[in-house]
Amino acid sequence: MNKKWYYNNYVFRLISPLVLGVLVYMLVLLFFDSVDEILTNFFSREVLFVVFLSIFFLEINRLIIIIFNKTLALEFKIQLRILFQFIISIVLSTGIISLFLYLYFIHYEGFSTITTELITFNLIYFFVAILYQLYYFSIVFLYKRNDSQIRQEAELKKNTEMEMESFKNHVNPDFLFQSLEIIISQLHANKKKADELINKLATVYRFTLDNQHCDLVPIKNEVDMLRPILTIFKAKYNDALNFTFNINNNASGYVIPRTLQILFEHAIFQNIITTALPLNFTVSIVDENLIVTYTLNKKLKTNGSASIRFSKLQSAYIYYSKKGITANTQDGIVKLSIPLLSLDDE
Repeated sequence: MNKKWYYNNYVFRLISPLVLGVLVYMLVLLFFDSVDEILTNFFSREVLFVVFLSIFFLEINRLIIIIFNKTLALEFKIQLRILFQFIISIVLSTGIISLFLYLYFIHYEGFSTITTELITFNLIYFFVAILYQLYYFSIVFLYKRNDSQIRQEAELKKNTEMEMESFKNHVNPDFLFQSLEIIISQLHANKKKADELINKLATVYRFTLDNQHCDLVPIKNEVDMLRPILTIFKAKYNDALNFTFNINNNASGYVIPRTLQILFEHAIFQNIITTALPLNFTVSIVDENLIVTYTLNKKLKTNGSASIRFSKLQSAYIYYSKKGITANTQDGIVKLSIPLLSLDDE
């Protein structure tokens, strides 16, 4: 991680001393009221000295960060780390700058005293050291916050995927019991019909097993899976159950496995179904959306597990598509719009 940070970047380490050196030199001239000398002295050895001074200053602060990263991790008492790092940075920066100023002005320039220069340069670099460390810690906290958000999102995604996997592989016991009841009732009335319904039920669960590891299935496969379910329940409700498919064989798009089964279960278990109050169930495709409509003659007490599965299906589509499932009830007709997905959405 640290190799990518600004203080280890070679461009930053090359450019920042030049910029800092020039700014410090201009501030010093401003302090001594000598701004008019900037053009004549801009390429003088004084400017070079301040630039080299800035190089050592920045490298010292860079090494302080590296050493603290190795000896006192950010996760351990961050307040103590900040305090120590600021103190060490200020002390070492002041010591190095004072030493260089002493060597330059006393031994090289021949000054007798440099009290004013020491105070001026140290004050400037004191504030720069604070800003340098503040900038580092601001990036650290920003990185930690972003990293925490990424971890939370990754955990949420993982949990959602686990829920979806469980949801896709979960067999609705109410659906199974009703299917078996229908088959058993047919065994006494029409054994041949009962054998046909057993094959239909086997087809449904074969589809479930074949697609238990699939996130999405083609809409055509989903429709083919719903047909045997409708045949099973048609044996119970006869003319009280009517279904229509307005989907051609060339229809494209993908859906979550068992989408139509869950929607049909939701319609069956929440409705009163009689010859006088038939359930008309229609599936069609309109503008890249799967449209499911059915008549609503709602029971006083609905099936809780069917409602839960419908809610989980809605969450699953929100996971794959921001649009999700939209539901609208008008004049006793429920209209559900499910976005057809593509493999790129996965």
